[in-house]
Amino acid sequence: MIRKKVVVNLARVRDRLVPRVVETQIDKMVFNFTAPRLKKQVLLHSKLDGSPVFCIVHYNAPDYLLLNISQIELLYPKSKIYVLDNGSQRVNIDAVVKGLKRYNNITLFAASTECPNWQTRIGADRFLYSHAKGLQFLLNYAVEQQDEIIVFLDQDCILSRNIDDLFAKFGKNVLLIGARLIDSLVHASFMILQPKRINKLFGKFSLFHEHTSSHEPYHGLCFKAKGKILFLEGKGHDEIPFLTSYSIQDTIYAWHAWYSSRLNPKMLSEGVSVSWFQTVRKLAYEYMEQIHEETIHRRLMPEHG
Repeated sequence: MIRKKVVVNLARVRDRLVPRVVETQIDKMVFNFTAPRLKKQVLLHSKLDGSPVFCIVHYNAPDYLLLNISQIELLYPKSKIYVLDNGSQRVNIDAVVKGLKRYNNITLFAASTECPNWQTRIGADRFLYSHAKGLQFLLNYAVEQQDEIIVFLDQDCILSRNIDDLFAKFGKNVLLIGARLIDSLVHASFMILQPKRINKLFGKFSLFHEHTSSHEPYHGLCFKAKGKILFLEGKGHDEIPFLTSYSIQDTIYAWHAWYSSRLNPKMLSEGVSVSWFQTVRKLAYEYMEQIHEETIHRRLMPEHG
């Protein structure tokens, strides 16, 4: 009897604090099916309790992922990093685990260990819905860990500098900070938010919305936070195709390669060859390696000043 009263009271409190959010069939397919299983599939667990927290959904690009994390470690050595592998091939998962074992601040989840076929069971494009589900899982996990600020980065989106000044932008009129995709939509390749605040406002399906049928599913958060978004603007590299910088007032905070793990089928239909794509991927990776080396150099400069 006591247990029942507690549940009812909590539900009433939640209903007062959290606005109604339509939980569509898409929500249930992309999140409910795997969230309980993912919690059991922790391959590595962070030993630190740092802030901010960086969240990355990975798929078949361990080279980019490990370079990205090396850069985060340089800029934020006391941070926590959550990585969700989104069903990569075993050889790539093994490479990720091997590369991350030397860190003590990584929590690594694997979506493929217990439920390798979840992406087919949800009946949707895995590169849209499974990625969005991974983002929502990591956001909700951050809420459980009581994390104050999280930074979503694509595996191939590398920070080029410290972003503390962006954290300071949060306030009454800023709920979400991120790279502009089109119009009022933020791309998940670089997205900063306060997880407890977001879930308090929008619930455990905070990234989803019924109006996202013609967009990537996680864009639901952009509709909910409309008018309270601080955008970073994208600009293409002068020589390397697809490589894009994200900046505010000429200050570049990150570079994004876009296609580290797969070639977009639309590009193939437009005559882009696999070899050309591989060359572009290599050039983008080398450019990011250069950014990483420059970051190391900047850190060493004071020691030799």
